[in-house]
Amino acid sequence: MKKVITAAIAIAAAAAAFFLYQSLQQPDVTMNEAGEKLAEQYGGTVKKAEQADGEFHYTIEVPDEGQYSMTVDSETGELMAMTRLETVENDSAAQEEKTEKGARQLTPEEAGEIALKKVPGTVDDIERGDGEEAGSYLVDIDAQNGEEATVRINAISGEVLSISWDD
Repeated sequence: MKKVITAAIAIAAAAAAFFLYQSLQQPDVTMNEAGEKLAEQYGGTVKKAEQADGEFHYTIEVPDEGQYSMTVDSETGELMAMTRLETVENDSAAQEEKTEKGARQLTPEEAGEIALKKVPGTVDDIERGDGEEAGSYLVDIDAQNGEEATVRINAISGEVLSISWDD
């Protein structure tokens, strides 16, 4: 009877070790998942994706903006670097103004102005997002209604990605 119990424990331990090993071998995010997330976040299309040295490298084309090279940590899915590769020429006055300024990413002040259009009040703080908020600004606002809000703004397109209210 002791041999049967010992064998059962050994089999269970081996199975647990196998499943633990398998879970450690699979990254938290796949190359496709990370690429889809970037494309959705920046409103673009993945044109090229490759993996090297524990990183995912993407070329993403954003309509009316241009192409960007983005590097993502293959384990965490965190955006590590973003560089503009080329700019799309557009005849619109707003696009020409951006091109003349040479600015493709918003300044913190521009992000604050956009946030105030959605949540009237006073800007308390503006900071660059990190982790899942990479590529965006987080604008803290003391709203006119007395509540506090955090508005997340896409650093390239100026799109309001989310508004969260503090309790």
